[in-house]
Formats: sequence, C-alpha cells, structure tokens
Amino acid sequence: MNKKYKVILTLTIFLLGLGILFPGVGLCKYPVDKLTIVVPYPTGGTTDRLARVITAFLSKQLGVPVTIANREGGGSIVGIKAHLKNDPADGSFIVYQIEPYLSGGTIKGAWKLDDFDYLGLDYWSPQSIWVKKDSKYKNLEQLLEDIKTHSTKIKQGYLPNSWGLPVMALFKERIGAEPKSIPYEGGGPQRIALVAGDIDFAVTELYGTRAAAEADLRPICVFDTSRIAVYPEVPTVNEVMQKMGLKPMPVVSNFRFYLVKKGFKQKYPDRWDTLVKALEKASANPEYKTILSKQKLEATWKGPKECEKAVRESYQYCDQFKEFFKF
Repeated sequence: MNKKYKVILTLTIFLLGLGILFPGVGLCKYPVDKLTIVVPYPTGGTTDRLARVITAFLSKQLGVPVTIANREGGGSIVGIKAHLKNDPADGSFIVYQIEPYLSGGTIKGAWKLDDFDYLGLDYWSPQSIWVKKDSKYKNLEQLLEDIKTHSTKIKQGYLPNSWGLPVMALFKERIGAEPKSIPYEGGGPQRIALVAGDIDFAVTELYGTRAAAEADLRPICVFDTSRIAVYPEVPTVNEVMQKMGLKPMPVVSNFRFYLVKKGFKQKYPDRWDTLVKALEKASANPEYKTILSKQKLEATWKGPKECEKAVRESYQYCDQFKEFFKF
C-alpha cells in the first residue's frame, strides 16, 4: 500500500471514530452500557409484549442493548417504587407504564405525578367487558341482570389500579348490586382465569385482549363514544344503558407510555433528547408496526409534552372516582 492510501485510510478511520463521516456511527451511541425498560407487570400481558417487541428497534436506534425487567406487584406500585428508590437517574432505566395505573398509585399516595418526567405515549385502547366465547352471557344486559339476581355468585377479575373496580362501583350505582371481584397481577393471568372459567367476566382493554385471546374470549360492550370498527356488532356501554333506562356511564380508556424518575432530564438533557428521538423513531419503524399489526395491535406516538398532558388530564378524571381506586 503506497503512502497516499495509508494517509487516506488513517484519516478515514479517525473521522469514523469521531462520527463525522457517518453521523450514525460513534457519537450517536447512547452513553450507557445498556438500557433497561422496567415493566411493572408480569410477563405475558399486553404491556410486557409491547415492550419486548420494541427492544430490538430501540437498541438499533441507541446502539446499546435494551432489556426488559419485570417487577410486578400491587398494580405497578412495587415496580415503580423500586424504580424511584433504587434505579439511577442517568437514563439507564426507564419505565413502561399504563394509565390509569399511574393515577391509581398517585391517589393511593405511593408517589406524585411530579416525581416523574414523561418521555412519550405510544399506545391507546378503550376499555371493554369480555366473557368466554361460550359464555351464557350473550350481551351486557344479561350479565347485569344476573348480577342483580345473584350478586356475589358472579365473579369478575380485575387488576389493582385499573378501571375494573371503578366500573363495577359505577354499575352498582345503577343496578344496586355488584359481583365478587378477584384481583390479578397483570392482563395475562386475568385472561387465563377467564378462559379457565375461574371468573365470569373481566373489564379490560379492548385491543390488548383482542390480540392475546380473541380465539377464546369475546367482548360484550365497549367504553367509547361509538362502536369500534373491528367489532361493529358490539354495542357501546351507553347504548346498553339507554336501552335499560339507566344513567350513562363514563367513557374510559387505557394508554401506555414511557416515564423516568425526576432528575434524568435535568442532569442529562442530551441523553434525554437522544432517548426521546430513539423511542419516536423505533415506534415509527415500518417493521415494528407490521409486527404489531400481525398481533392485532397498533402503535401511535405522542411526545413528552402531549404525554404529560394526557397523564395529567387522566388523573383529573380518575380523581373524580378516587374512592374506587383506594382498594
């Protein structure tokens, strides 16, 4: 190799090391050894599945490994309190959370909304009521009439800090009775119990349940202002309330988002910006969206400001029903 080519090769290697020739190389690597996404729920639920799907795409954007840590318990309280207490605020740990679970923990005094910074929101789903495919309950009217007649002989499965208990309390205001409520740690165990016949129904999110258990379960109502395109035959809850001559129910939904303990954004603003951009790009990756679509799930993205706004608005709504979140 002549002297001229040696000089060019040496200069090229130097520039590559600085990330000047190719901005995606070198300087754009996220400055931690790995990123851990804390999922404060068990494996197998929608939150866990969504987090696991995005890891490869997020790792590609950041240039470091991305792993999942499941820390379930107390409707996310165990995992998030551990994050606040033990995880460093350097961008190496973030949390993938569900609303209204964050609001539920806030109402219980486990934390404050101001204890966190909000990276972005990537998933939304209305609530719905599901039964087994072969359930005797063909519609919501039959279920509510049976609850009125047999009360605690009817069992519903719920997740702590979710809409399960508030929805049943609101139904009780309308029909004067409520079922026996059995807690589960995560959507996966809840759905397994429903399929096994351990419970009669569950109040849970529409799209995640459809993706995980449509072969075994079916929805009998949806908590939205209009019917959902994927289930045009399923009425909204307030269509049923009107038919039964009952007071309308509130429209409630779940959304999933990324948060991190306060301090990271302030101390490492460049890392914060890198992580937000990486999450947005990973969520927009066509291959990622295709994988979700095959699982009957959809990805959306709203950045930090819109995410925090959505969380705070949801908390104000949850606070109206705070007595139902204190279980």
